[in-house]
Amino acid sequence: MIRGMIGRWWVDPRVRTRVARIVVVVGIVLGLYGVLVGRYGFLFAGIVVIGVGASLGPARIRRAKDRER
Repeated sequence: MIRGMIGRWWVDPRVRTRVARIVVVVGIVLGLYGVLVGRYGFLFAGIVVIGVGASLGPARIRRAKDRER
């Protein structure tokens, strides 16, 4: 039951765009902190989080009819 509610909620492009933007902003903050403080682990983590945020965008949705091909 919860899986279906989350699935319907997650398919909305506005929700996916907001979540992706939040994740990218967190990645930018991590990267900036890593550069300013000199902690390259935070810089690397920020780069990875930015990539994850970019992959969460609304263009990444695969509809059921697209999977049949």
